[in-house]
Amino acid sequence: MKKLLFLLFLSVSLSSCFIFYTFKDISIEPDVKTFYVEDFGNTASNSPATLSQDFSEALRKKIIDETSLTYDENDPHIVFSGTISSFEVTAQAPNNVGASLNRLQINIKVEYVNTLHEKENWKKTFTGFADFSSEQSLDEVQDALIKEDFDLILDDIINKSFNNW
Repeated sequence: MKKLLFLLFLSVSLSSCFIFYTFKDISIEPDVKTFYVEDFGNTASNSPATLSQDFSEALRKKIIDETSLTYDENDPHIVFSGTISSFEVTAQAPNNVGASLNRLQINIKVEYVNTLHEKENWKKTFTGFADFSSEQSLDEVQDALIKEDFDLILDDIINKSFNNW
């Protein structure tokens, strides 16, 4: 019996040592229930043709996955809109022969409109970037770099919109 109690005490003690933290501290006013993401425009030169459509869809999915809001095209409480304003590759780490690293940077202008709480409205440009070896062509790594840039930008948008950062 003592062994059983000791094992029970030990298992409870050990299990209480594992604490999990989350940074998804979403804060949405209780009366806000719906959102809409307009198709983003694209004024960036040299970007893939589907970049704005891919971003708009990624933002819709992120909001659905990480909030309790419902997508509503007709009468949304929150509306996201904007434009992809730049898509550019620049040299980052030059050496004697040339650049050893290149960076893909994407800038997206976003407007957030809360129809129920207008004091929360904002406009901001978000930037995502990812580096890649100059020995690789952009075509070889473009999809992965765009995903990495989008992930950074989407996290920043969610934080600005729903975490009051």
